[in-house]
Amino acid sequence: MSTLATRAASLALVLLAGCGAQTVLLGTSGGHLFVGYDQLVTPGEETVLEARLQSGDLLSDRPGHAVRFLLDGRLYGITLTDREGMAQLPFTPQREMDYFFIATPTATGFWSDPPSAVDVLVACRRSDAPLLIVDIDRTLVESGFTQVLLGEPQPMPHSVPVMQRLAKEFCVVYLTHRPELFSPKSKLWLCRNGYPAGPVLLADVEGFIKGSSGFKSARLAELSEKFTNIRLGIGDLVTDVLAYRSVGAGGYLILHPHLLEPEELLDLARQVDELPQAIQVVTGWDEIEQGIFEGRRFPPGQMAARLRELARSDAQ
Repeated sequence: MSTLATRAASLALVLLAGCGAQTVLLGTSGGHLFVGYDQLVTPGEETVLEARLQSGDLLSDRPGHAVRFLLDGRLYGITLTDREGMAQLPFTPQREMDYFFIATPTATGFWSDPPSAVDVLVACRRSDAPLLIVDIDRTLVESGFTQVLLGEPQPMPHSVPVMQRLAKEFCVVYLTHRPELFSPKSKLWLCRNGYPAGPVLLADVEGFIKGSSGFKSARLAELSEKFTNIRLGIGDLVTDVLAYRSVGAGGYLILHPHLLEPEELLDLARQVDELPQAIQVVTGWDEIEQGIFEGRRFPPGQMAARLRELARSDAQ
């Protein structure tokens, strides 16, 4: 099966899992999926608050439901979901700050309790604000996406305090190839584990099927048209750091060599050897902290040699 077909099939399995399984996989509430869409904008830029309501085994769109948007505990506005289940309200932030909205469906029109409220973050920054782009799976989350689906994954060691320290200097943007269906679960995990606030940008269905490289490159290109200081990116794929470099950002590639077989280690070593020298290649957040705040270098060639040595040791 091709990679494209595999991605499409995995997404279909989630949609066909049924309400009970979706509660585990997606964090749905009472058979309803309610998703809020975070944004990163500049002062004075007109934007649209968005939240989407879907229900049932196939997550069908739910039109005609009233949704309230609250800001600082006060009603900002109320609107009805459209034919795609989307509730939208215009908003124009004037100050450089984080606007934390709460989107809440009203009880009218539900046979059972309405879904829980969701956060909608509008991060407003000047166009030259320093941005930090961070992946989630195998970058902040210690395990892979399977564990995310079926269990409660743990943070990578030392990632929380380093991210909290970085948030004092950067606007944090979480850019993940996870489908937007996983927005509630992703945001809840970040919050529960103490990661700093920042917009969580996920892939729509088209972006997910397109693949991580294509999705992230396209999204970063969009961001770079508005924000001129995308300074740093952290991810676990070679394609992640190449996408960061395409918009002029430095990058940290986090590898997990203990999970790989000898042939995989050798293949990864070849890829790492071809990376630009501006990329730092590490195996943990302690090294990221040393690199950013202490000036240590972790060049690709050094890691490539280490990977080849591991491959030789494992093969014996």
